[in-house]
Amino acid sequence: MRNKKIIIIISIISIISLISYLGYSIITKTKEKNKIAKQIQTIPKFELKTLDNVSFTNQNLKPNLNTIFIYFNSDCDFCHHEAENISQNLNNFKGVQFIFVSFEETEAIKKFAELYKLDNQENIIFLEDKKAEFSILFNANSIPYILIYDKNNNLIKKHKGQLNANGILRVLNQND
Repeated sequence: MRNKKIIIIISIISIISLISYLGYSIITKTKEKNKIAKQIQTIPKFELKTLDNVSFTNQNLKPNLNTIFIYFNSDCDFCHHEAENISQNLNNFKGVQFIFVSFEETEAIKKFAELYKLDNQENIIFLEDKKAEFSILFNANSIPYILIYDKNNNLIKKHKGQLNANGILRVLNQND
């Protein structure tokens, strides 16, 4: 009888401990998500490297232009479709600056940019994220990952997965 009471008490304590731990984990993750969501409502301060190994920060962004960050990988088929579609519709993106960001090596990023003739466009920058700073700061946890900001650097849309040029233009036009 005494052993039965001890087992019941240990079981109750274990269940309460487990529920407390899960509750704490959920609250902590929710707070972190809310912090990141708040932090990306406007373009946060960041520093990455261009393909020429030059520092590029939020201060280098052109003022009064919509800004679109695209987190990509050259091995991603969706990223290839997206880049090809943007390339085919560049004339529709006059008031937009694209910031393509990848954690890959410089050469892989260059090949990707050259493949879709995005490497010499005035309104397109390719950046390296070798330390995963962009993915942490902007909560980029999928590829492709797109953040669309208005001319005042306010977040209009966060999108996980492929978004073609028409989808991007629709978001921009809804915001004008």
